[in-house]
Amino acid sequence: MQTTLCRKQLQNRGQRGNTILEFALVMVFLVPMFAGAFTIGMALAKGIQVSNVARDAVVLMVRAVTDPNSGLDLSQPQNQRIIVRAASGLGMNADAQQNPDPNGKSVVILSKVVKVGPAECSIGITPAPSGAPPWNAGNCPNYGQYVFAYRVVIGNGSRWSSSIGNPGGAVQTDGTISASDIATNGGDIAVNFPTVTGMTLTPGTFGLVSEMYSDVSFLNFFSILGNPTLYARSIS
Repeated sequence: MQTTLCRKQLQNRGQRGNTILEFALVMVFLVPMFAGAFTIGMALAKGIQVSNVARDAVVLMVRAVTDPNSGLDLSQPQNQRIIVRAASGLGMNADAQQNPDPNGKSVVILSKVVKVGPAECSIGITPAPSGAPPWNAGNCPNYGQYVFAYRVVIGNGSRWSSSIGNPGGAVQTDGTISASDIATNGGDIAVNFPTVTGMTLTPGTFGLVSEMYSDVSFLNFFSILGNPTLYARSIS
């Protein structure tokens, strides 16, 4: 009787040992699966948020352009906080007041691109050279080109750059670019604008572009995401 009891105890111990071993083997596969599901799910959620922030930013730009009395100067910190609050959780804020962090994990880049026509040439080149108008590339260097007219960067602008390029000339404190540079500075030509956006402008018209980059490497368990940087662009 005592021998039978000892055998049962040994069998139970062996079964418990096998259960622990089986559990450990299963978890080797389950942990990466759970981590992958969590990473992909959270990345999708953050991707939606990045797209929404880019869209909200371009809506604010449209409002600022169409209603100059709206007070929505997006070069001002108090107005930039609107965008930073929308990006909550993406590492864009520097403090509790939602000021943008120049060393943070996200950036929003706002651009206005105009196709230079007679109006831009006549404003940017004064006095008009002999024979102008009519205007052409000979008397207005940027005539017919897509040129930056505005650029504001909110957040970590040193880490990422715009997919449509960057102004080569001076950008004023309010984000605008001088009429003279728009008409004459070749460094302000947005070479990539039509290719990246798919937009075709007529002379004298403009497009507004907001872009957002966000580093979500904090979600990237086991390096599941090939590129832990999210990007979204909105155009008006």
